[in-house]
Amino acid sequence: MITSKHLFRLLAAVPVLLSGCAEFEDYSSSKNDSEYVEMVFTQDNEGTKAEIGEDGSGSFTEGDKVGLYIYGEQTRQVILTMEDGQWTPKLQKSELGSGTVRLSAYYPAREDVSPETNLHTHRVDTDQTGNGYEDSDLLWSHLDIEQEDITGDVIEMPFMHGMHRLSINISSDEGSLPDDLTVTVRNITEGSFDLSTGGIDTPSGTMEDITPRILSEGKYSAILFPGDLGEYAEGWVEISAGGKTSVYKAPATIGESSVLESGKETVLNLRLKSDGDIGTDPDPDPDPDPDIDYGGKTCWVYGVKTASLPDYPKDNESVPEYSFLVPENFPNGIWYKVSGIAYLNWQSDFLWYDCDKDDPDDSGSHPGYHDSNMCWAAGASNLLHWWTRLNEPYIEAYDARYSSNPWPAYPRPSFGFSDTEGSEIFDFFRDISRNRGGSDAVGINWFICGTPGISSPDPDIDDNYGGYFTEIFDNIDVAFRPEDAMNKESFNRIIKGALENKQGLGFEQSNLNQGVTHVMTIWGVEFDDEGYVSAIYYVDNNDHYNFEVNGGSNNYQRHRLIRQEIRYREDGPWKVLMGDSSIYPISCITVVDLKRDIWQKEFPEVEINESFIQ
Repeated sequence: MITSKHLFRLLAAVPVLLSGCAEFEDYSSSKNDSEYVEMVFTQDNEGTKAEIGEDGSGSFTEGDKVGLYIYGEQTRQVILTMEDGQWTPKLQKSELGSGTVRLSAYYPAREDVSPETNLHTHRVDTDQTGNGYEDSDLLWSHLDIEQEDITGDVIEMPFMHGMHRLSINISSDEGSLPDDLTVTVRNITEGSFDLSTGGIDTPSGTMEDITPRILSEGKYSAILFPGDLGEYAEGWVEISAGGKTSVYKAPATIGESSVLESGKETVLNLRLKSDGDIGTDPDPDPDPDPDIDYGGKTCWVYGVKTASLPDYPKDNESVPEYSFLVPENFPNGIWYKVSGIAYLNWQSDFLWYDCDKDDPDDSGSHPGYHDSNMCWAAGASNLLHWWTRLNEPYIEAYDARYSSNPWPAYPRPSFGFSDTEGSEIFDFFRDISRNRGGSDAVGINWFICGTPGISSPDPDIDDNYGGYFTEIFDNIDVAFRPEDAMNKESFNRIIKGALENKQGLGFEQSNLNQGVTHVMTIWGVEFDDEGYVSAIYYVDNNDHYNFEVNGGSNNYQRHRLIRQEIRYREDGPWKVLMGDSSIYPISCITVVDLKRDIWQKEFPEVEINESFIQ
């Protein structure tokens, strides 16, 4: 079996990385500290790197060196070293130039580079049994930022992995593995990266044998250059034992991709046959049994369905088609189509939510927040509106007993939602958090119980904020992401479990072409005749300006539900797909629990009138 997945989940940063500035001998105390910037290297609000664990996690350690390219009239490289928890030497703002600051960073740093171009040469070690494993990895980051947007004299650069990881799991028909088992992997040994885009040029090194790291018996791992699988059609992994050598040839595609992609992992599950040849294990994911209890049904997330909220018509042909040139004429109260995609406009008596970003493409062409990377916060806000509305009687009892504003500097935002006034909850996230990627589950748990994970430029938030409902939800998360790999069985089981247990649903969609993910929210689900999810009703926080037209009033409904068919596949790592495309899989589900058991234990006198909800 061969699988491919996003690589390198990273451990939380050690606190010392985010500590205050320290003085160093290369500047005097008479200089204003605001002249300097502190560099912080992260990924998805978490720490990053150097000691790569089996799961791809790691953290920087003393003595690690990061190379920083500062672009200007003459591009130069500065090597920053981790010393006493800080990156030295400190950089003066004047060194970064004026106006737009352009920076690229990479790890591990090298002295023998020429920064005249964006291209950075990197090498893979042929012996990865020791330090060569970490040295073969490459982290990179690029940032364009205006001088006036540098907050708190801190520049945060999120690192991404530029290399590909190959993990090999070997079993044997004989049960135990031979004592003289050896494994080698073929790979190009040198190539160049464009550090401003993460793109790799055609590797220029020679094809050589690489000795992978041994993780445990039968488990191996190697850091490889991204590249075309066709390079290994005649031999990729070589296994030797008992005087016989067998060669595993790379397939034409892995997960419908013909290349090894940056920041991804390929897992090979190989089996030594009794005759000494190599085979692959079968796909372990069984096809789930039909579930006639859900056959042909449309189900909405708990608390969302109202008399005025229509299911999508069974007769697909009856849904009217509209031109995107006249969005003012899009109908309310019924499903409609634009370019074949089905939508339902939000209206005040609907109980689903659609928090939209102001600046989804970071173009600056729209007013409002710079929130291009905050889809996680929009998704979290949608589900927090749902959670607080359904728990409103309990929240009133909570406020009567405890403070509704545990930190007066940031009073708890209003739970109300409207098309004209938007969402105070989403505005709150945008006010206190950096414009960085993240998780809707982390945002929800941080808002309710103060679970760490939000990256804020204001240190007071980390020091003082503990969650708006921490009196009864201290260290009790209400949102979680099941660890199951997404396939037909797990996807349907998670969705049905949430519907049956009155839970909210978010999801993460991957874009395999761009190597990025996007967080959105599910409000309804259709099932086919056999009881499998066949379509979802969801909201996309990136679509606020999708129908904007030139020369018109642009005065139209901007919050809308989207219907998208769900398709399954049996091969490849991505098995739950949205629509006809094979590049937009659902890679993760977020489940949000109302925690009624905790509420009821704390406030037994409160009664929930279900008619108030549905």
